[in-house]
Amino acid sequence: MELQNFIGGAFVPSDSQKTFAKISPFDGTELARVTASDAMDVIKAIQSAKKAAPVMKDMPLSDRASLLLKLASALEEKSDDCAYQEALHQGLPQSFVLEHSLRPAIRILKEVAGSLNQPLSAQVLPQPVGLVGIIASWNLSLLLVIERLAPALAAGNACVVKISELSPITAQILGEALQKAEVPAGAVSLLQGDAEVGKVVAGHPSIHAVTAVGKTSTMEQIAKAGLSQFKKLQLAGSVKNSSVVLSGTDFQAQMAEILKSFLVGQGQLCWNSSRLFLLESMSADFIEAMKTYLDKLEPLMDPKGTSPWTPLITSARREELQKKVQEGKVEHGKVLSGGDSGPGPGFHMKPVMMLDLPNCSVLQQDELQGPLFLMTPVKYQHEILKWANTSYLAQSAVVWGPQEKLGKVASQLDCAQVWLNQWQPNSLNNVFGFKQSSFGNPDQAWSGTFYSDVKILTGTL
Repeated sequence: MELQNFIGGAFVPSDSQKTFAKISPFDGTELARVTASDAMDVIKAIQSAKKAAPVMKDMPLSDRASLLLKLASALEEKSDDCAYQEALHQGLPQSFVLEHSLRPAIRILKEVAGSLNQPLSAQVLPQPVGLVGIIASWNLSLLLVIERLAPALAAGNACVVKISELSPITAQILGEALQKAEVPAGAVSLLQGDAEVGKVVAGHPSIHAVTAVGKTSTMEQIAKAGLSQFKKLQLAGSVKNSSVVLSGTDFQAQMAEILKSFLVGQGQLCWNSSRLFLLESMSADFIEAMKTYLDKLEPLMDPKGTSPWTPLITSARREELQKKVQEGKVEHGKVLSGGDSGPGPGFHMKPVMMLDLPNCSVLQQDELQGPLFLMTPVKYQHEILKWANTSYLAQSAVVWGPQEKLGKVASQLDCAQVWLNQWQPNSLNNVFGFKQSSFGNPDQAWSGTFYSDVKILTGTL
């Protein structure tokens, strides 16, 4: 099986004829050969997008709405299979991908289609910016692309999308849906390849706006490529999410749910928690209950399984994690559990729970990008807020506790979204992070200032 680029409404290989292997995160076998794009593929995609741009611009709003609904229908028809394929490539449970990627993506397409039928002010005339570059990370990547693709198409733009090399199946899934929905050829191009391809997309002068999500180093490259031309940028980068367990929480009964935000995706989803705060008075009992739960937990060996302990995506990430664990030990952090490989191939490294790492530690401040989770007991509740808010990164948080205590803590956490007694990624639309987790124009509406160039009419029509 070869997973190819999608350009001009068709699946095509790169002229370079180069490919790379997509390895299963479950057992290390080869899932597919993947087209390795280069700069010429980006140019072909842009040429195709330029031909489609006038078609999209002149398309009536009602036809754009119909196009998005047909795309939603195409994904809905094969949602179970699409969820399985993404889960297989991303090392996640199929049920999780279905609930938190496929279904939200379909909902967003329908909602954006509905918004096209809402009247705009007579003084506001949104016009498409032209060509939009979309660059997405691997985790739940279909959703990450659709969150950006739906408003871009609604605004009448053509899009060049760089798919993560860690989830190349997303291009196949989306390309087939685009064909089924009869989206105009060239309106959406999907490119396989590594981060260098995304950098070329971001830096090409024909791309007028770039929206991307990924790790800090990738976002830095995209920012440098786009800022030199003063392009519109919308970048969602690294995160440092916290989970807070308040006194009065029945953590014995809720342990599986509390640890889910750490275990599903093993710290590599942008919604994962990487730090857990709780009071010293409850820490001993919590640690005992947590270790009991983790000791019995088996890794996810198949997308149809239900274990929240999911495998790492690359062996390189595993090596990076081991280095970070050693850094933590040097700073007097104590490993409570994990660190060794579970049954099966080396992809299944047990998540590492580390205790008492100093709050000034680099590991406490930077994104970890792996299953290393830091537990910090504090004496008083206000210290939880102090240390949780110290990081320069902020996207989301989870707070566990009695109903009467949740509001005060949630209101004082510096982040874009707080879940109360649950962890539900993508329960809302795309969340733009706080602090240095995001950069650029946060407007996500199709008629707003990112996906459209907005003209204001002054006077009487």
